[in-house]
Amino acid sequence: MTAHRTPRRQAAAEAMAGRTHGEPARPAARRRGMTRLARPARQAAPLARLVRLVWPWGMTRRASALVLAASVLAGTASCGVDATGVVDAGPVPVISARGSVASVYLLRGERLSPKQVAVASSVAEDVMRTLFEVSKQPGPGLTSAVTGFRLEQAALGRYGVDGGVRNDPENPMGLRLHVIVNGPDRLSRTGMAQIVCTARLREEIWAVKITQTTPKGPLALGEHTCREYHDLAAPNVNLPP
Repeated sequence: MTAHRTPRRQAAAEAMAGRTHGEPARPAARRRGMTRLARPARQAAPLARLVRLVWPWGMTRRASALVLAASVLAGTASCGVDATGVVDAGPVPVISARGSVASVYLLRGERLSPKQVAVASSVAEDVMRTLFEVSKQPGPGLTSAVTGFRLEQAALGRYGVDGGVRNDPENPMGLRLHVIVNGPDRLSRTGMAQIVCTARLREEIWAVKITQTTPKGPLALGEHTCREYHDLAAPNVNLPP
């Protein structure tokens, strides 16, 4: 009795018979309805994708790779840092604004005597302004001949028409301080001595020009040095030149 063979089994038997007798094997028939799916392409590495994104921006591929590699390393390192708690470093430092200290000449028994006072800065105008402010309340045993006068301006300029030259190796060039004051009466010689000798404590100021404003107009009181007022020095006080 011969078993009934389906066409598929018949083809398989004939293929086996062919291999037995040395005939080349026929390729196996593909199953109907079966389609081999294409293997999905491997996804590009994240670093390579980033390099391709950076490439159009004008960076070379080598530079892009180095930059991205450094970024990846930095990100990896930062992720490994543990958070720290609040550290008490003590009180917040305080910066105090401290002014300068300068000497001004007041009067002790109608004689020039220096007094150290606090000033906004060592600028000549600030020192002059402080002289007039301190003169309102000179202190115990002191008076001032500029009390009642107001400083309107104190401006520095080059000494002489051509800048000025004198025989001093340390200060070959000098300045002139022009002081403009306003007051009820004419400024006395003692008052001018206070202004001039206070200004001459600065070595770069060679001379002091004083002008007093009056209702009739400015009154020129001349150009002076402290040497003119050495006769007004208090005992044991050495005045500047």
